[in-house]
Amino acid sequence: MKKITTTIIGCLALTAFAYAQQKKPFVLNGTVTGQPDGKLYISYEDVADNRKFDSLTVKNGSFTLKGEIAGAAVAYVRSANREDSPATFVLMPGTQQFTAAGDKLSLGIVTGNNANEGVLELQQEKASIQQKYQSKLDSMRNEKDHEAAAAIRERLAPFFEGNDQADYHYFRKYPTSVLTAYLLRFHVADLSLEALQGYYDKLGATTQKTSFAQYIADEIKQLRQGSPGSTAADFTAKDIAGKDLSLHDYKGKYVLLDFWASWCVPCRKGNPHLKTLYSRYQPKGWEIIGIADDDRNENAWKTAVAKDDLPWKHVRRGLDMSRLKNNPKDISLKYGIHSLPTKILINPEGVIIGRYGSEGDELDKKLKEIYGE
Repeated sequence: MKKITTTIIGCLALTAFAYAQQKKPFVLNGTVTGQPDGKLYISYEDVADNRKFDSLTVKNGSFTLKGEIAGAAVAYVRSANREDSPATFVLMPGTQQFTAAGDKLSLGIVTGNNANEGVLELQQEKASIQQKYQSKLDSMRNEKDHEAAAAIRERLAPFFEGNDQADYHYFRKYPTSVLTAYLLRFHVADLSLEALQGYYDKLGATTQKTSFAQYIADEIKQLRQGSPGSTAADFTAKDIAGKDLSLHDYKGKYVLLDFWASWCVPCRKGNPHLKTLYSRYQPKGWEIIGIADDDRNENAWKTAVAKDDLPWKHVRRGLDMSRLKNNPKDISLKYGIHSLPTKILINPEGVIIGRYGSEGDELDKKLKEIYGE
C-alpha cells in the first residue's frame, strides 16, 4: 500500500493551550567529533505543538543552543546534506548534553535527561537497515523520472517494513514514551484500527495529554467513521466531466469508493482486476466511484483515467493544502484514508460493510457473497 504523504498538523486543543502556558528554558550543549567548523541544523516539536527550526554553529567540535519548550520535545539534528540520517532524541527543559561523531550523526546520544531510554538502540537498528539498502535508496533519490522512481520505491518495501518494525519494537518496549506518541502518528497508515487503539491506550494518561497523542485520537475517530458498521459520510464533488456527483444519489445500491491516485503504482496495477469485477457486477447494480488524490495535478488524473480506461464515475478527494485538517470538502478525511489504494464498500442502506487495501481477495469474496456467485 502507498502512504499518502501530507504534513502532520497537531490538534490545537485545550491541552495544547495548557502546555503553551508552561514554556521553560532549555540548554543543549553539543560535542561532535570530526565535525568541521560550520553549521548543523536542528528542528524540534514540543508536546504543545510548538515547532522550531534553527541552525547550530559548530566551532572546535562544539555548539550550544538555548531556547524554550513546553515540556518534552522531539528533536532532529542533521547536517547540511539532507540525505544523511539525522540524530533523533527527546529534548527536555533544563540542561543536557548531545554527543556524536560527525560521520555517524544519527547515533548521537543525549545525557542529562531521562527521556531517551532506548533511543540509541532504535537508531542503531535503523542505521543497520539503511546500510543494507543504501544503494537502492541512492538510486531512488537520483532517478529523475517520476514513474521509475516510484517503481524503485516499490522494490524498497523490505526497507520500509524494517523501519516500521523497528518502531513497533520500540513502542512495545517503551509504551509511555513521548517519542512513541510522536512516531506513532506516522504509522496511522500501517496499522489496523485495533492495533492503533492498542498503542494509544498504553500511552498512559500523561502522554495522552500531548498534542502528539491528541492527533492519534483524532485519527482513530476518523478511522472508525470509515470502518465497517459506520454510516458512510455523504459528499458532493465535481466529477471528471465537471458535473456534481453526490454519494446520496447512490442510495439503494452497493457502492465501492475506490481511493487511488495517478501516481500510486499498486493502485494502477490493480485497475485491470477492478475493471473485471465492474464488468461482472455493474449489470447487477454495483457501482464504483473513483476518488483520486490528484487535486494538485488535474491533467495527471484525467490522463490516468483515460489510459487505464476506467468506465466508472470519478472525482478528486478535495485536498486543500491550506486546510489539511477540518476541511469539510476533503473526502479522504471523512473516511480516515492514509494509504492507497483503499476501497470502502457501502451497502444499499448507506452503511460501510468492508474496508480493503491492495489485496483484492476479501473484496472478491464479499461481492460473491452479495451477488451469489
